[in-house]
Amino acid sequence: MYIYRLVFLLVLAIYIFSPNILDWWTSPGNAWYSPYIIWAGLIAIGFWLEWRRDPNEF
Repeated sequence: MYIYRLVFLLVLAIYIFSPNILDWWTSPGNAWYSPYIIWAGLIAIGFWLEWRRDPNEF
C-alpha cells in the first residue's frame, strides 16, 4: 500500500509543478544536457525504489 501513496504524491507533484518544469526545460539559456539530468534522476529514483522493495511484496 505504501507504493500507491508514493505514486499518488508523484503524480500530484508533476501536475502542480509541470508548468514550471516545462518553462525551465524550454528556456533558451539552459545547457543542452539539462533534460538528460532530469531523466537520469527519474531513472535513479526508480532504480532505488525497486532495490528497496521486498521481492515477495507482490
